[in-house]
Amino acid sequence: MRHHAHFLEDEASRARLRRFRDAIRAEGVRAFLDREYPAGGDKALIVNVTAGRTCLVDGNAHLVALVMCDVGVTLARLVEESGRADFVRRWHDGWEEGSGQEAAYEVYLPLDADTSRIPEAYEGTDWFKDPSQPTKIMPATIAFDSPLFAERDRGRPLGETARLVLERLD
Repeated sequence: MRHHAHFLEDEASRARLRRFRDAIRAEGVRAFLDREYPAGGDKALIVNVTAGRTCLVDGNAHLVALVMCDVGVTLARLVEESGRADFVRRWHDGWEEGSGQEAAYEVYLPLDADTSRIPEAYEGTDWFKDPSQPTKIMPATIAFDSPLFAERDRGRPLGETARLVLERLD
């Protein structure tokens, strides 16, 4: 959420993107993905297909860094370059095939995200963080670009964000 403004305005986020970008340039995409998303591990880029759109649920910083190195990158090409697909998980309206889940997954949002136009959103706990953190949660059946993105982020492709971050890094 808030990828554009966050990555442009937050110095720590830009420093993290710089480290990722430099690692991709030095080691290549395959080595970067192998380190950040070890084969057989639990960590993954998560995409959710809902309302006819594909929304990135987890992995924003990694994907922005990959776009910084290649503005035309696609998940399909990352799978091809890495020789594996286990670092990408795909949901459909919060349901992941073969997961055995009993309820649809939900999407965790920053606490300061404006969810006033999303009556289904509520405050809860992100148990995936260590230590756990308070967070906002919404159903995975709501596409991210509307109404959730902050106005200045809405409609901005990752390529534009990557280009502007690069200008500030270099």
